[in-house]
Amino acid sequence: MLAAILTGCAVAAVRPSPSVAASATARAASSTSTGMPTAAPVPRLSDLAPGTLIATGEFRSPVAAGKIQIKANGLDHGFDVILTGLRPVPVAGTTIEFNALPSTASDTQLQDGFSFYRYEPLSQVSDQNFRTPGSGYGGFETDDPSYMRTAVIWAAPSGFSVGRGSVFATAALTWDVPTMKAVPKVADHGSADGARGQAGLAGDGTPVSYRIASNDTVGRISARFGVTADDLQWLNPDRLGLPGGLILADSTINLSGNARGLRW
Repeated sequence: MLAAILTGCAVAAVRPSPSVAASATARAASSTSTGMPTAAPVPRLSDLAPGTLIATGEFRSPVAAGKIQIKANGLDHGFDVILTGLRPVPVAGTTIEFNALPSTASDTQLQDGFSFYRYEPLSQVSDQNFRTPGSGYGGFETDDPSYMRTAVIWAAPSGFSVGRGSVFATAALTWDVPTMKAVPKVADHGSADGARGQAGLAGDGTPVSYRIASNDTVGRISARFGVTADDLQWLNPDRLGLPGGLILADSTINLSGNARGLRW
């Protein structure tokens, strides 16, 4: 059986900047001009002024170094990346990805982690910048990419022009994005038709994961845990790339804001 799940949105870190607040207010004014009730506007990544710094990190490995900056570019589906001081200079076929796993993960773990992998090889210079991903890439349309915990530079496998062979260097990313969505509060209200799977619990009894059962539905799962379908989308951005957001029974979804983008 299949159970439907969704696409992702955003988290909290700092107050919205004036440019974000102004843009969101303008949208609200447009909505209320119709005379219809409207929900409070939710800021989007595209509301940030192009060039706004939203993440930084330093590449580290026994043999490599450099810095990364990520900046808003006025789009919801991507951002601008600036790499500086890369040492040694990337060789042909070196690529970069943004991975949900922490920078302490092994090469094998990073290969299995949820990530956005940029197929275009890096330039063979120490300082470079580019926009990623391209418009219409799919599977990465999100107002909040902060679940990508690590930037990974990969050396190509032997005999291949690009690809994830061995890790050249990793950078733990520190994100600074506006408050776009409150982390949903999850509570288990008990098994019921359409939500008969097994919940995984933290030490304090808070549900942190859920194993899908046959005949489960998104609506029933949402009701069981006191959240919305949008909340489930936000908690599980790794489900974006699946056609229609469908997942199989016996697969596990995330219910924890701290584990967003991680796979159980």
